[in-house]
Amino acid sequence: MIRFRFAGVPVLIHLSHLLISGLIAWSFLGWKQAPTAWPREILSDATHPSHDTTAVLVWLIWTSLVTLSVLAHEFGHALVTRAFGARPQVHLVGLGGRTMIEGADRLEWWQEVLITLAGPGAGLALGVGAGALAFLGGTALPDALRYFGTGLFFANVSWTLLNLLPITGLDGGVITTLVLTRLFGRTGFLLAQMVALGLAALVLLGALATAQPMLAVLVGFMVLRTFGNISAYQRGELPAGSAAHPLTAVVERAEALYRERKLAEAGLIAQGVVDGAETPSLLRSRAHVLLGWVALKEGNGRRALDHFAQVQGLEVPPHALAAGFSLVGDETRAVPLWARASELMRDDVVLHEYAGALIRGGREAEARLLPGVDLARAFSAAERVHYVRREFELAAKAAEAAFHEAHHPALAYTAACAWALAERHADAMRLLGLATQAGFRDAKEARTDPDLRSLRGRPEFEGWLSSLTQSAPS
Repeated sequence: MIRFRFAGVPVLIHLSHLLISGLIAWSFLGWKQAPTAWPREILSDATHPSHDTTAVLVWLIWTSLVTLSVLAHEFGHALVTRAFGARPQVHLVGLGGRTMIEGADRLEWWQEVLITLAGPGAGLALGVGAGALAFLGGTALPDALRYFGTGLFFANVSWTLLNLLPITGLDGGVITTLVLTRLFGRTGFLLAQMVALGLAALVLLGALATAQPMLAVLVGFMVLRTFGNISAYQRGELPAGSAAHPLTAVVERAEALYRERKLAEAGLIAQGVVDGAETPSLLRSRAHVLLGWVALKEGNGRRALDHFAQVQGLEVPPHALAAGFSLVGDETRAVPLWARASELMRDDVVLHEYAGALIRGGREAEARLLPGVDLARAFSAAERVHYVRREFELAAKAAEAAFHEAHHPALAYTAACAWALAERHADAMRLLGLATQAGFRDAKEARTDPDLRSLRGRPEFEGWLSSLTQSAPS
């Protein structure tokens, strides 16, 4: 990869661009220009003493010509982008290039049109300028320089004319989409794809009729991209921005409510999207993912998995699937998903949920070997899922194991609550005593905690509460 800055714009030339430029240059070794005899006669005579040197020079000329033309095109985009206050970065990848934009929250549609037009405009200016110099210089210019200028003229003028056609993948297609979407909203996007499809079919037929296989292949790819855009339109993926499908804003609102922890409101809105007869598949899938997350937050693994199973065209996060399987008690399927999520996310919470799943699955030794694991947190993670699954005795054992790892009063108190729910009153009192020894003093919480209701009225529990109240001031 080659990196440099030009006019303050970072440029990255990838190896793929150099390779493809070289292949294109190779195909132009036999290109015949009318204005000059060089290098036609030399290259057509394999015995000419300058044949090999000239072939290498012509190859270098065309390699440079392709790269310079793509650079000029992308710099047209980049400089106008920077004029609108954004930070552009030019990448030359494969046959073409891309201008990456940073620092602009949202460009107006007319700004995007001008940025798009600037690319062909810069290429046309380069081609016309180079052609004029080659023509005016005439025989006074070295053969190679005149050949280079003429090549720049023909390459950039022909590419500019082709690139301005309103076909998907070309700048003309981008401009047509921007304008029609601005005029007709979401319908305008679909109209632009229809225009692109019709014109691409005509160009493809012309390329086949005139025996231009490279042009036919190029346009064939553009036709495939157009069909892809139409499919994305039907799924609700395109267009984005203000012309997006009306339900996009509804789904985004539901997602925002979920982030605000307003689960009931988020779920109600998402369910309405799912139930809508006209909802595109992508938006319905986004709503199913959201409903799955809501179900997980509510501790309902079965409902979460049911929603995730209906997602199409989106990847459900592996930790979401893992949580669903853990909640329904299927640790055999949950553990590999937790492992994958932990590897992908490198998240501390996910790591300990993974360890907790291993513990629940009877693989405590493996949990202890996980790099960076805190065993108290791992046992606590195991306890929480057992608790949600109403496996209170198992939850109590996991919480007690967590306490033995960390000796924190809250862990002993949690274990006591689980033992109380499991109707193991002696064990519950034993853990309450351990919690007190570790520093637990919250008599108010213990007196009102619904998990301890089976202990209320028992002399040992009331005595413990009294001793807790008496020791509270200290």
